[in-house]
Amino acid sequence: MQALSETARGWPGAALAISAEGRVLAASSLSGLIAGMKTPFELPAAAVASQIVDGAGRRWRVSAPVAGVRFATSDHKEEPDAAHRFTAAVSHEIRTPLNGILGMAELLEEGDLSPAQRDYAIAIRKSGARLLDLLNNVLDYSRMEAGDIPLESAAFDPADLVQDVAELLAPRAHSAGLDISAIVDPDLPARMVGDAGRLRQILFNLAGNAVKFTATGAVLIEARAGEDGKSLSLIVRDTGAGVPDHARARLFEAFSQANAADARRDGGVGLGLAIVARLIAAMNGKVSVASTWGEGALFRVDLPLEAGPVPASASRRRQRKMAIALHLPPASRLACIAALAGDGARLTGDAESDIAIVDAALPPASIAAMAKARPTLVVLRPGDRSRLEQFRAMGCAGYLIRPLRASSIAERVRLTLAGDVQTEPGDTHLKPKAPGEAGQALIADDNAVNALLARSALVAAGFRVDTAGTGAEALERATETLYSVIFMDIRMPVMDGLEATRRIRRLGGPASETPIIALTADIDPELEHRAREAGISALAAKPIDPPRLRELALRWARPLKAAAE
Repeated sequence: MQALSETARGWPGAALAISAEGRVLAASSLSGLIAGMKTPFELPAAAVASQIVDGAGRRWRVSAPVAGVRFATSDHKEEPDAAHRFTAAVSHEIRTPLNGILGMAELLEEGDLSPAQRDYAIAIRKSGARLLDLLNNVLDYSRMEAGDIPLESAAFDPADLVQDVAELLAPRAHSAGLDISAIVDPDLPARMVGDAGRLRQILFNLAGNAVKFTATGAVLIEARAGEDGKSLSLIVRDTGAGVPDHARARLFEAFSQANAADARRDGGVGLGLAIVARLIAAMNGKVSVASTWGEGALFRVDLPLEAGPVPASASRRRQRKMAIALHLPPASRLACIAALAGDGARLTGDAESDIAIVDAALPPASIAAMAKARPTLVVLRPGDRSRLEQFRAMGCAGYLIRPLRASSIAERVRLTLAGDVQTEPGDTHLKPKAPGEAGQALIADDNAVNALLARSALVAAGFRVDTAGTGAEALERATETLYSVIFMDIRMPVMDGLEATRRIRRLGGPASETPIIALTADIDPELEHRAREAGISALAAKPIDPPRLRELALRWARPLKAAAE
């Protein structure tokens, strides 16, 4: 009987061990029954496996009797397991103050700190970010253990997918001294049909691991057409230590690390790759790893996805053939080659080149010499924008921001070769603005720390900022004031962010067209779908660091004069 009890407790759904008289001998907690109770259904007389529907409408599979005992199981997924609900609720409550800690640490780093104080602030932020990763993985794994892997099917751009992941991981990679880039096979369809949210989660886990376990060098994220020309292949390469042969067999198991040293250094619980494996299996795909110890690793995901409808605007502008000189780290160099390969660009030495693309880390004298001889674009990290005037003084014709985006490379090269003056909206972001010059923003968040963080970040960008603590208050403010942009927390008391957004969209007039950016710690495909239906302009995952919050606000904010017309 002990064995029956253990089996019942370990079953993923509801499970019962039943006596010949119809009494419960052992039961899992999900069944809602205890030993000694009568079963919720009448046992069939036939001595063969049967399927029974109980009074509550649950279907049970009942085995043939063995030694007078039958085993009944039910998927019973109408209600999530209590442990899963507890994990989801607690993780959300932990993440809310944790997001505030991370944001405030970022604001501290922007201040005038001594070297020691800056080190302390960085340590707080890194420790908090690690804890947030652990919480997210535990919640994801809990959902999957409960059998909750909803998949969406919608058209998406695979180029945007890989680029988004590279941009999300870029701050972490750059702070570790790594180059990170994304490249897309020119033969890959411009649109494919699948669950972009889950694909992003898979890539983020794989590429995040690559960044985490790579000490020097680069991480490269690729999207390719499958061998049959229809499926999608996602590849993550790194120049890290690699995966030892003995660890590969258990690499995708839960709570597993490649070796003990990784577990101590990472501080994780080994759930990231287990989550990846389950998502890929749910999509009927496969994952493989190739690695030589000491020489990096390559993770490949193959998914049977079909091409989607291509919008008319997706056709590419052809460049004139050009000779190009590249002075970049390997991953960024490959990104440039992939972006310009379809236009017949060829790599040459400096003397024969029409244009040069160089890394900002090169000696200033070398950059100035190249810029004097030919049009030159300099590649910067986001944090190096303050150096733009220095590079312009050296004679650089323009710049690109890492991680490099294929469309930006092609467009900047075209503009530079045509002799056009490059205008960059981001240049104005660097100049201090008077309060209200950038527009008027509303922050709707019931957490006072998160609201203070967002307010401080946006005021520094030149916004006049109002706050609201509930969705109802946000709706009231939106009816009274015309805003350039609204940041809306999803979970708020009285009225949640999605309902507040629906009602703002029904107001009519300029107020109904205000860009609304939803803020949430729980982005999943179902939430993305509900947010789009509610009228959300964009979703942003918490925690949002101050620079990214300002970038979002400046990108989406509409001029108030134009809005009022």
